[in-house]
Amino acid sequence: MRDATATAAAAPAIDLAAALERVMGERALLQRVLARFAADYRDVGARLRAALATQDAGLAQRIAHTLKGASAMIDAEPLRRRALALELALKEGNAIDAALPALVDALDAELARVLRQVEAMLAAPEAAFAAAATAEPIPDQELARLRAMLDIGDGRAPDVVRQWRAGLEAALGRERMRSFDAAIERFDFERALALLEQLEENASGG
Repeated sequence: MRDATATAAAAPAIDLAAALERVMGERALLQRVLARFAADYRDVGARLRAALATQDAGLAQRIAHTLKGASAMIDAEPLRRRALALELALKEGNAIDAALPALVDALDAELARVLRQVEAMLAAPEAAFAAAATAEPIPDQELARLRAMLDIGDGRAPDVVRQWRAGLEAALGRERMRSFDAAIERFDFERALALLEQLEENASGG
């Protein structure tokens, strides 16, 4: 079975369709926003490591918090989660915690994925936007697997959601997907399962 890192890496770093909707379909504006993100946050990993080296937990927490917000604005959900995990760890007040370097490394690796997608989009925007507009619904067998994981409270379910997020959104619709994302983030698997069951009921005409 693929581990959580490999599963997450299979999903796009940025939900380009959602990011485009956030700017009301203005492609040129989104390109500028993504280019600015890349310019502003390219060196975040180095800045975080420097802050930790001087045991400046406050600075590191502010960097993580800012990155979390910026990631949400461009719909880079896996990166936002990495930034949130680091921010929460730093809030515990131990700047030399042995777990922090690993959290920074994970964040930096996800940031690199985001930057690669941004660079590819800026180099060939039409191809990137066309791909984002043609997301296929999640396959039935994967939907059934996710439903079973939610039903038993399997902690790996969020990784499956990240892997198939575009397909889930194509099936659920944008508004219901927002509710689904919120439930997954809270580990409210019962609510997430109920949303999937509504989808299946609609599909069957129930």
